Amino acid sequence: MKTLISHWTLVLGLLAALGLNACGGGDTAADTSASLPLETSTSKTTNEKPAQMPTYSTGTSEQPFHTGTLQPEAAAGTMKWNPGHYVTFSSDTTDDEIDARLDEIRKLPFKGIVVRAFWKQLEPRKDAYNFKRIDRHLNLAAANGKRFFLLLTTRNFRTGVVAPDYLRAPLFDGGVYQYKSSKDTLGENIALWDDNVRNRLALLIKALARRYDGNPYFEGIILNETAFGQPVSEVSDENRAAYYSNLLQIDSLARAAFTRTVVIQFINFPPQRTGALVDNMLNKGVGFGSPDVFLADEDHEKYVYPYNDLVQRRIPIGMQVESDSYIHRCAFDPPPVKALYTFARDRLHSNYIFWQYVQEPWYDAWTKVKALFRSAGFPSDPAGGLATACPRRYAACVSNGH
Repeated sequence: MKTLISHWTLVLGLLAALGLNACGGGDTAADTSASLPLETSTSKTTNEKPAQMPTYSTGTSEQPFHTGTLQPEAAAGTMKWNPGHYVTFSSDTTDDEIDARLDEIRKLPFKGIVVRAFWKQLEPRKDAYNFKRIDRHLNLAAANGKRFFLLLTTRNFRTGVVAPDYLRAPLFDGGVYQYKSSKDTLGENIALWDDNVRNRLALLIKALARRYDGNPYFEGIILNETAFGQPVSEVSDENRAAYYSNLLQIDSLARAAFTRTVVIQFINFPPQRTGALVDNMLNKGVGFGSPDVFLADEDHEKYVYPYNDLVQRRIPIGMQVESDSYIHRCAFDPPPVKALYTFARDRLHSNYIFWQYVQEPWYDAWTKVKALFRSAGFPSDPAGGLATACPRRYAACVSNGH
């Protein structure tokens, strides 16, 4: 009887998840309406004057770190390089929850943690940066001998959470646009086609780089997925093209600002924009990643994962096993966690695997992930079996002895 109840609990849980998330996560290769060349498109916004990419910087009021310094050779362009497995936490995960998980992974072969933060959390008011959440978890990770990634988030399946309030103004063309989610709700993304929005995001990235680029435990920054979504209100082809043109500039600026730190751009859709983004990433040394590790997924196999073959060993590869990955989206037979690991390692050539911490009791993914890492056959090397060669785009790499 207990086995039968457990079986139906899992089935009902899967049904609930699929009902909330549907299939495909809301952004697929079907978003093909933006067809203008990036080189010839500019945005039409309500800006009062043409915007220039900012060359100045603003400060932050946070306190300095005391977690060590990079080895001297890092100042000459050597990159921090600590490939391996990281646990990803959402922007809503509490401090106590992250503390508890850090305690769990202290003796497991996890290299560190990834903490997601919305732009609004990091800049609640214009030019008033609040990096306390980063500082707390970075320092605690360092105290446990673990590394830290920031996942800078400017789009989400909820509204009102990603962008600072000051951005929602005519000067920034409203700052955001809403898109339809497969969960029958609305998501929100920044209006990156507007040059003033781009400039404000650039300033945030520069402020982050000034504070964290020299910290040996701040392993990297991840820029969230490229999918545009299905806007509720029409967005012109011109603005769509300008969105991706400005994203190219943001990727380049982030890599230039973080001179010793891994920068990863999560790539998924739309496919007609991906080639130019990846070319720029290869040219600038921006790492390639994706928010989803899906087994036997037609869209990803056709439009996303071939780039893993193209960029391997040239730039970093960081792949995320997110909540839908554990249940295989529409499948009623969730893949074994070991299969996700093997796929991300062998098929996707990962240097980093970011394992999302999922708390749903009906399918306890976190327990299964821990079991994999504790298993006798799990690789004992510091990177947990992942590729460790320094990417060719870097002059040199340093792990600082950890």
